[in-house]
Amino acid sequence: MIFRRSALAELEPAQRALAEGRYDVAFTLLENAAKRPRPAAAQAQYWLHLAAVYALYGDEGLENGGPALKAAVGCDPNLVEHPLYQALFWEFAAYRGGGVSDVKRGLRLATTAEHPTAAYHAASALLAVGAAKSSARRLEAIEPDALPAYLVWRRWSLLGQSYETLGDWSAAAAAYLQAVTLAPVEERDAERVSHASCLLELGRTSDVIVALAGVEEHRLGPDDRATMRYVEGRAHLDAGNPNRAVELFVMARALDPADEPTFSLAFAMGQALTAVGRFDEAVAALRDAIDVAPADHRAYAQHEAAFALAESEHLTEAEGMLEEVVSDPAYPHRPDAVADLADVRLKMGEYDSAEALAEQALEMGATATGCLVLGSLAFEYFRLDDAISWFEQAISASAAGDAAWLAAHQVLADVYAQKGEGSAERVLHHALAALEHTDAGSEWRLPLQRHVHWAREALGGHDRVLN
Repeated sequence: MIFRRSALAELEPAQRALAEGRYDVAFTLLENAAKRPRPAAAQAQYWLHLAAVYALYGDEGLENGGPALKAAVGCDPNLVEHPLYQALFWEFAAYRGGGVSDVKRGLRLATTAEHPTAAYHAASALLAVGAAKSSARRLEAIEPDALPAYLVWRRWSLLGQSYETLGDWSAAAAAYLQAVTLAPVEERDAERVSHASCLLELGRTSDVIVALAGVEEHRLGPDDRATMRYVEGRAHLDAGNPNRAVELFVMARALDPADEPTFSLAFAMGQALTAVGRFDEAVAALRDAIDVAPADHRAYAQHEAAFALAESEHLTEAEGMLEEVVSDPAYPHRPDAVADLADVRLKMGEYDSAEALAEQALEMGATATGCLVLGSLAFEYFRLDDAISWFEQAISASAAGDAAWLAAHQVLADVYAQKGEGSAERVLHHALAALEHTDAGSEWRLPLQRHVHWAREALGGHDRVLN
C-alpha cells in the first residue's frame, strides 16, 4: 500500500515493522505519529491505523484500541464513513460481547468490501460473534496481494480459524499451513500448533507428532503451550502410547491457569488413564469432564466413565451412569451403551436382563459388543458351541486389534481350551492373535501364554496338526 509522503509517511515503516514481527517499533511509530501536531485528517488516519493494530490482539486489544478509535473520530468526525473505521467499530463491538445479529447488520451497511484491510477486520468481527461462514466468505473474496504484508499471513490464519469452526478440517489445515509459510519467525510456531490440531482431527497422527517436533516452545504463550501439549497428548493416545499421553496431559493441565480443566483435556485425560488401567484416577478425571461438558458432549464422558467404573468393579455406579446414557436419544453411540449396560448386568449376575439388553443392542446395530455379551452368557452356562458362534461373529464384525476383536480372541482361547486337546490348534490360533495386541501389563497376558505353551505341547511342538 503506497501513501503520500507528505501526509502519511510514517504508515509505511510502521506496516513494514508489523510485517517483520517488530511490533514494539510499529506501535511506537504509530503512537508518535498520532500524537504529533499535524492536519486533523492525517492525525485521524494515524489513530485509525493504531486502533487497527490493537484489534489484531482480539479481546486483549480492546482496552487501548477502543480509545484509539474514539480519538480518530474525535480528530475527524467524517471518519465514521471510512470503511476501516466501520469495520473496526463492529470488531470492537464484537469483542465487547455484541450480538451476532447486530454485528452482521452493521457490517452489511458498511462498504468494507472495497477496502481489503477493512474487509479483513470485518471478517474478524464476524468470526468473533460466531458467524464463521460469513467470515470465511469475506476472507475468500480478498485478493491476498491487495492486503498489506502484515495481514497476508493473518488472512490465512483467520481463514483457518473460520474453517476450523465450520468443521472443515482439511481446508483449515491447508490454510494454517499457508500461515506457517508466510508468517514472520516469531509467529510461525503458534500457527504450527493450529495446523497440528487440524491434522489430529484428520487422523494424521504421525504428521501431528512430526509437526509439533519442529515447534520452538519459547515462542509460544502459556495458552498455546497448553494447546500444544494437549494436541501432542491426543496424538500419542491415538498412536497407542497412553503413558506418554498421560504425561503430556499433566503438562497441559499445569499450563492452564483456570480453576477447572476444559472438557477436552479432562475427557482425554480420562481416556488415557483408562487405557493404562488407572481406573479410579480415570473416573475422577471423567467426573471433571462431566461437570464442565457441553450438553451434546455429556453422554460421551458418562459413557467413558461408566466403562472405567465397570473395569474397577464399581458396577452399581457404572449401571446408573449407563442408564442415564442410554436415555439420551441424541447420543450417537446408544447401541454400544446398551451393550455395555448388558455387560454390566452380566457381571452383576443379572443374566436375564443382560440377555435381553444384548439382543436389543444387536437389533440396534451393536453387533460386535452385543455378540460378546451373548457369547459370555453362553460360556457361563457352558454352552461352548453357542459361545464359539457368538465370539466368532464378534470377530467378524470388528476390525483387527479393536477392543471387541481382542476380547473375542482372548475368550475363544479359553473356550477352546475347555474342549480339550482336540481343539489345541484353535486354542493356539486365538491365543497368538490375542497376544499380538495384548499389553504386557494385562491380566490376560499370562493365561494366554499358558494357552500357547499347552497347545504347542498338545500339538507335539508344532503350530498345527501334522498329517
